Amino acid sequence: MSVTVLVDPDHAGHHFQAVANVAAVARRQGPVVLLTSVGATATPNYEAFLADVDIEVREVFSATFVPTEELLAQVVAACDAGDVSTVVMMDADQALKRWWRLAPKAFRGRRRPRVVFMLTRYPARAKVTDKWLWKLKVPKALLVAVSRAGRSVDHVAGFAGRDDTSAGWLVKRTRDPDICLASAQDRAEIRARHGLPADRVIVGMFGVLSDRRNIPLVWEALEAAGLDADLLLAGKQDDTVRVWVAATAAAHPGRLHVFDDFLPNLLIDELVAASDVAPIPLTNNGPSGIMGKAIAAGVPVVTAGSVVREKEVLASGCGEVAELSAESLGAAIRRVVEHEGVWESRIPPATAEEFARDLLGVDADGRVRTAR
Repeated sequence: MSVTVLVDPDHAGHHFQAVANVAAVARRQGPVVLLTSVGATATPNYEAFLADVDIEVREVFSATFVPTEELLAQVVAACDAGDVSTVVMMDADQALKRWWRLAPKAFRGRRRPRVVFMLTRYPARAKVTDKWLWKLKVPKALLVAVSRAGRSVDHVAGFAGRDDTSAGWLVKRTRDPDICLASAQDRAEIRARHGLPADRVIVGMFGVLSDRRNIPLVWEALEAAGLDADLLLAGKQDDTVRVWVAATAAAHPGRLHVFDDFLPNLLIDELVAASDVAPIPLTNNGPSGIMGKAIAAGVPVVTAGSVVREKEVLASGCGEVAELSAESLGAAIRRVVEHEGVWESRIPPATAEEFARDLLGVDADGRVRTAR
């Protein structure tokens, strides 16, 4: 049977969750092989997302950031060793820059498999006035066109907001899944299970917690809005965030609830569901996996810094939009906290199945879709 090769050296965050979703669909056509970095199978990410998946893992890369030449060499080696029908670059933004030029030479004299690129940092939407985003979007679109024209790449997909059901032109749209294994309806029980206060407003921030999450800005927003609320931080922190957390926790005892580690998916989901609001003040103009979890759990979101997330929140009715300032964020968080009623999304759920099929460019039976 023909083999699908997935390439993702980076096992940080929820990379392997996406790999698992794509492998589940690709496996229907034959064996699936993952090319990743040395030590990946010893990580908690692998244990959480891939340990029970029917996939062969080959640790062939010495680092998580790999030059395109090395990616190509390992892909070619995998193709030479077996009947490979499809190669999927799971995080292809960097490879896109040189693949179009290097791949034809690497596959010269060989049968080239179908090549799929997933762009994780391609702006699906940008305001006409946003020159910075257009500077990101246009060069990538041109490289996609060159890669398609030169037949070094056959299908290119990129993350889209959950409200965006358009197919896309050069870069096909794939909605980021909104999946959560816990519900806000069980908030009291979840808080009791994890030692969280039952009677406090909890503002939750999740994922890999680095400077880009703007955690101090959210704290400043709570102060600016005069909200007597606690801050829940769930996910592995970098050193800068740890310093800020230590100082803030000492100055405000009992108001920070910290889970500083890589967390199992179920625990993340439960902590999302335990929160009253999930602010996402990020400047990357794309959807958010945490936002998807919050929407699925029935937890409102306050988003800032992204046209894609703004449109998604407005379409779903699952939160508020703010500017990247303490005053605006604080006012939006207050509006959410004071809102009465249940938060239910107005848009169709984005499933892992749909995500994987759109990424691969296949239909429900695994057949390659015709151009649309």
